[in-house]
Amino acid sequence: MSTIIGTAASVVCVLSFLGSLSILIYLLTTELKAPKFSQSSSTKPLDGGPRVSVIVTARNEEQMIERCLNSLASQTYKNMEIMVIDDTSTDRTVEIVTSAISGNEKLQLVHAGQKPDGWVGKSWPCWRGFEESTGDFLLFVDADSMFEATVVERCISYAKEKSIDMFSLSPRIRVSSVWAKAVLPLVSGAINLLYPMKKVNDKKSERAYVFGTFILVRKSVYEKTGGHKTVRDQIVEDAAIAKLAKSSGFNLRIEKGPEFLSTEWENDLGNIFNGLERVTSTSIKVYGSKSILNAVLLFFLIIYPITFILVFVIGHNFNEILVVGAFASILNFFVFASLTAFEMKMVTGKFDASILFYPVGGIIFIAAIVTTTLKVARGRGIYWKGQGYSQSPEIRQTK
Repeated sequence: MSTIIGTAASVVCVLSFLGSLSILIYLLTTELKAPKFSQSSSTKPLDGGPRVSVIVTARNEEQMIERCLNSLASQTYKNMEIMVIDDTSTDRTVEIVTSAISGNEKLQLVHAGQKPDGWVGKSWPCWRGFEESTGDFLLFVDADSMFEATVVERCISYAKEKSIDMFSLSPRIRVSSVWAKAVLPLVSGAINLLYPMKKVNDKKSERAYVFGTFILVRKSVYEKTGGHKTVRDQIVEDAAIAKLAKSSGFNLRIEKGPEFLSTEWENDLGNIFNGLERVTSTSIKVYGSKSILNAVLLFFLIIYPITFILVFVIGHNFNEILVVGAFASILNFFVFASLTAFEMKMVTGKFDASILFYPVGGIIFIAAIVTTTLKVARGRGIYWKGQGYSQSPEIRQTK
């Protein structure tokens, strides 16, 4: 009996290694071929051009808002307005923005006010920005981001040249905590696995995704689709608005742009976990309890091989079958460490020894899938940015 169990356990280790290797090869193939905005765009100055309304959504961003506004104020593109939409901040965000307005005639502050019933996440402040906008293009950005001086000019020129209706750039992500470094590569890998840029940019594919840090859209397209008002009950509003635009027949495109913008990622474990629950909640709501299978898959890809090695070493059961399983598990560790290093390099520009903590990130990711699945099934709320959201029967803001 023990031989059968040992054989089965070793076979699972081999399958886990082959699965991890396949994922690594796929991500290397797709991400290295992903379009780079630095190669696509032109540095040629744009004479004139349509008016752009930059909509900066901000909630308690006193640490980053000033740097964000300075980077926007220094843009080479001149025909633009910058609107900060305050989403009921309770810190010094409004005070800092008010001070900045005195030195910049293009900058204005809009108070979003309390969200109406049925509105969740950033959709309400984004919509309020649209209502106050005067531009032909809308550019939605996050307040914890910074932008290279030519990015708006380059993007407007590129959108006009390629007849792009909605355009988004992936940012350079800044992280500092071990928790963030353990989780971020896995999140990045999952997104790139499900939404490879080639598929998103293919008009024949239904895959749709944008980076909430930077979403440029023609105002006419936003109006025709209903924009954030149409997806007001979706907590992952950036993916929802991308899907809305693409399914409506508009030209959606995303490219890599780490040289042109950067953003902060959560570093506190609690916020990281809440963020994972938020990101996974939409798909879990669609697939229900079947989503647990994703947690099971992650367990066998990431955690099981390490568990096998520990049991094998501690048990000292040195037979040929278990040796094969241990060898496959060791290979799996190096494959996942390589995958983690690759993703970390892609999104942050560097990596360090923290890549070896990927199993911790895997446990956190698995736990988030399980807890979100249970919350959706029971109609309990999840929390994001200090606000609670119910998951049943529709995602709505809790009182």
